[in-house]
Amino acid sequence: MRLPGILALATVAVLAGCGGGGGHGAGTTAAGPPGQVANGPSGVAKPVRPAPIHTAPSHAAVPILMYHVIGTAPAGAPYPGLWVGGDAFAAQVGALARAGYRAVTLDTVLDAWRGRARLPAHPIVLSFDDGYLGQGKIAGPILAARGWPGVINVVLHNLGTPGGISATRVRELIHAGWELDAHSLTHPDLTTLDAAALRREVAGSRAALRRRFGVPVDGFCYPAGRFDASVEAAVRAAGYRAATTELPGAARRSADRYALPRIRVDAGDSPPSLVGKVRGAVGSAS
Repeated sequence: MRLPGILALATVAVLAGCGGGGGHGAGTTAAGPPGQVANGPSGVAKPVRPAPIHTAPSHAAVPILMYHVIGTAPAGAPYPGLWVGGDAFAAQVGALARAGYRAVTLDTVLDAWRGRARLPAHPIVLSFDDGYLGQGKIAGPILAARGWPGVINVVLHNLGTPGGISATRVRELIHAGWELDAHSLTHPDLTTLDAAALRREVAGSRAALRRRFGVPVDGFCYPAGRFDASVEAAVRAAGYRAATTELPGAARRSADRYALPRIRVDAGDSPPSLVGKVRGAVGSAS
């Protein structure tokens, strides 16, 4: 789910100058003058890519978490259930770590399923939809403290808007080991588009992100989880390696790589309940 269009980012802008607390959603916190959505250093050295590994393909079921805004929802915010406060997010990450989980990128999972990478004993992917400021400003440092990467699914038109993540922030996340994936140009219902518009939203978003950030952009996230056979075919044709949905469950090597399920994280998910969700999904996928 996602807040409707510009309303989401307009709501997020209310958070300027606020800190992280409890809640989930479609906004962020920001400090600085209006319209400034990026702070902090840039030019961080890009990590050296390790040599490829050749091993037996992994058959591990991998839970992929689905987050939206990391920040405190203002009073009257639409869809407050999609907001996760900074403290709540840190507690969730801590609980997952204590339960033995270790974060990896979706690319690493796909490589491991082909015998080209190794997964930790209990892998997990933390994905963040739409491209909100708090994903970089709040979630970024929390994951960096553990050496964990995330996956950010960016709607191109959210870049640099009030409450949206900036290109500078995205580059910082990439330099910290995050994976950048596409979430369309404008977040439409892809199942309603004609062939040309569908191609622009799917292939166009990948091409634009690759030009701007110089990374592969090998994953696609269906806006609002809406897809059908034609949409999936467009994603394949655009050269993506995989796509994520809003279908519940853990991802498996034997399943359709272009319809990978995820586990929604809601505002009311306590750290123990989230660990329970993850364990339940992995168990049901085994």
